[in-house]
Amino acid sequence: MKLSKMYLKTYKECPLNVTSDSLKLLYRAGFVKYLEDLSYSYTPLGNLFFNNLIEIILDNFEEYMNIKANGDKVNILKSYISDLKSYKNIPLNLAYFTLNKNRGYKFKDGLLNPRKENMIRFIKVTSKEDINTSIQETIKKINCMLEELNIKYMYLKNEENNLRYFYKCNYPLREVFFCEKCGYGSLKEEAKSSFEKDLSTEELKNTQSIYTPNIGKIEDLQAFLNISRKKLIKTLLFNVNAEIIAVLLRGDRSINLRLLAKFLNVKEKEIKMASEEEVKLATNANVGFAGPIGLKVNKIFADEEILYIKNAVVGANKTDYHIKNVNYQRDFKVDDIGNFKLVERGHTCIKCESLLKSFDGTNFIDINVLESDFKYLNYNGKEEKLYILETKFYTDRLFSIIVEENKDELGIKWPESISYFDYHIIIGNIKKEQEYSAGNLIYENLIKKGYTVLLDDRKERIGFKFKDYELIGIPKAIVVGKEIENNFVEIRNRISKESENIDISELI
Repeated sequence: MKLSKMYLKTYKECPLNVTSDSLKLLYRAGFVKYLEDLSYSYTPLGNLFFNNLIEIILDNFEEYMNIKANGDKVNILKSYISDLKSYKNIPLNLAYFTLNKNRGYKFKDGLLNPRKENMIRFIKVTSKEDINTSIQETIKKINCMLEELNIKYMYLKNEENNLRYFYKCNYPLREVFFCEKCGYGSLKEEAKSSFEKDLSTEELKNTQSIYTPNIGKIEDLQAFLNISRKKLIKTLLFNVNAEIIAVLLRGDRSINLRLLAKFLNVKEKEIKMASEEEVKLATNANVGFAGPIGLKVNKIFADEEILYIKNAVVGANKTDYHIKNVNYQRDFKVDDIGNFKLVERGHTCIKCESLLKSFDGTNFIDINVLESDFKYLNYNGKEEKLYILETKFYTDRLFSIIVEENKDELGIKWPESISYFDYHIIIGNIKKEQEYSAGNLIYENLIKKGYTVLLDDRKERIGFKFKDYELIGIPKAIVVGKEIENNFVEIRNRISKESENIDISELI
């Protein structure tokens, strides 16, 4: 491929307000167009490298058959799974591509957290007996592939024991919480922590109404009463599909809407804070004084920690008043109990209760196991449920991570395993016939030998071409310059930065 006939625009600096080093380099090297409206495009050069990554992934999962899924992906998959009636029909391995919306995108994160992202999904439908073996085989494939791509990673298990591959960044991205002891981990918005119990021998006291003028915020109430936030219960009111619900949290906790939505089996966007009017109808009070005693809502849900708070302070459902010495069961009841708190530093693991740690990063491969509603007949003619092993690759994130891990102060350093091109030939001065002819001769001979080659035959200064070579980052360069008069060309290694002169006869 000749650069003189190819679109390529490189830049000395990246004008975008982003923190991602990989996006800055991909933009400067002419691999992506990234716009302020959050849309992005892989350029002709970028598309070659991105598609090469796709091919590497597909090659590692070669037993999976690619399908084109247009429409409702869930129903399409069900139509395939419903055909599996016998053990003779399994396993079934399918692969398909999707373009997904990302709810938590941020412009500054670039391709590590884009608004819309390309994904490859691998679906294996198999028996319960085979699922663990299939998981281990999948992990082995992925680990070998990531090693070839020179990527450092951490894989963690969430509460359901599904695996997530995470990449750790050295700048703010998405917060990941994990346990070093048991390997539990998840993104902050999906993570859970264990709950604290009040193990004190404090006796239950009689409730008492207290006057708290204009004190409707937790921090103000804490200061006014001079007590720990752990003794406060906040009552949050939400409108969920036209029903008003209340969620009780300890005063020092924040609500995790993702966990609440999952518990209620609704979409997160269906949960809205109750309006001021809705709050007044439910409490007969102004905002800030809601409490679980006498609350007029459809349902009350409590975070599990609420059950263990002794002599708590709650809103009185009366403007400027709270009630102290309130206890679960004796003074109020709830409709259901769950884990609704947002994980913070200092919290403990939900599995082993060790201290959770955190880092900035993102998940880029997910491995999930699902029990399906479909059944098949096993070897003995008995019905058994089918299981689904789903492996998801976030390919934009992975592409960006490869650059994050393979770069220097000059530009990208593509590993040979992913570089679309084997060689980058630089003709020093195309006006010099000997250099031009030799460069083209090497180019044609390498192509005949099966190599993929990028030929820089542009009418640019050699210094400019060197800068682009360093930015683009193809592993090996062949420089055809003044030494061609002595039948020598220079071989440069982008990764090691080593160079040597060899006789042109070795290349033709």
